[in-house]
Amino acid sequence: MKKSVCERRLFRVVMMLAFFLPAVSGAGAFDTGEFVRGEDKSLTAGFAVFGAIVAEDGSALSGVRIALSGDGVNQMTVSDAEGAFHITSIPPGGYSMVFKMKGMKKVKREVTVSTGDLDLGKITMGR
Repeated sequence: MKKSVCERRLFRVVMMLAFFLPAVSGAGAFDTGEFVRGEDKSLTAGFAVFGAIVAEDGSALSGVRIALSGDGVNQMTVSDAEGAFHITSIPPGGYSMVFKMKGMKKVKREVTVSTGDLDLGKITMGR
C-alpha cells in the first residue's frame, strides 16, 4: 500500500526526533562520574547499594526479592545466580531494606547512603 505524502513527512519527523532528541537532552551526561554543567553527581544521579545474599551454610541464594524504600525512593530487585544484587540511582539518605525468599526468614536492614556507593557485604538468611 502506498503511503500519502503526509504520512511520509510525519515518519521523517518522528525518525529525526528519535535520533536527535537524546543528544540534545543530555542523555548519559553523568556516565563519566565528573561534574557536568555545574551539577554534582552525588546530588543528581545518586549512588548504588549492593551486596550478596547467602544461606547460613554460606551458599549463594538466587531469587531473593530485595526492596529498598525511604526518602521518596522505592526500588526492588532480585538476587542473581551468585546471590548478588545491585540497586542504583539512590540519592543520599536513610533507607529500609527488606530481603525475602520463600522458605527463608525475612531480613530487615536500615542503611544510610551518604557520600558513595554502599557495599553491604554478605547478608545471611536463615530458615
